[in-house]
Amino acid sequence: MAKPVIPVTEAKQHLRVEHDLDDAIIAAYTEAAVDRTLQEIGLAGVLERVHSTETTLREFGFLYPVEEVTSVEKKGTGGEWQTLPAEEWTLSGNLEERHVLTLGAGHLSGNCYRVTWKAGLKPLPAWFRVAALFLIGHYYENRSSVLLGQGVAAVEVPMGFKHLTAPHKRWFFA
Repeated sequence: MAKPVIPVTEAKQHLRVEHDLDDAIIAAYTEAAVDRTLQEIGLAGVLERVHSTETTLREFGFLYPVEEVTSVEKKGTGGEWQTLPAEEWTLSGNLEERHVLTLGAGHLSGNCYRVTWKAGLKPLPAWFRVAALFLIGHYYENRSSVLLGQGVAAVEVPMGFKHLTAPHKRWFFA
């Protein structure tokens, strides 16, 4: 899946913009806001490619949200990969939790399996859409991260963006 898209018409509705004069800049702010939201939750660059993971576990938890599992294969005795039919594995979980692939009872831990899958946010969660819209509004209205004047030297503009994205951030430790 390509990265999530928020239509310019939706962004304009959020911004309460009724003219077409700022469409190009709103489109740029929208793309930047989606990219920044993906960065904030640790998914930048993850959704644009197909992943292949090898495991010896019968139950495998994915690091990222899964849009689709394209194939599950088992390494044969001769080292060749044999595709497992879809009836021999299940994918459970959802975007808010962790997706887990479970192999059927006939498969044992210790064998080598390869899972090919696509990461994705489908359907686009409401928290992601709202966080990106908050950021689009911030980019459009302020065009800077600092406000000058209004009785103070400089103030950072507070946003609900961090509150929406923080619970979905993925942390990795080496």
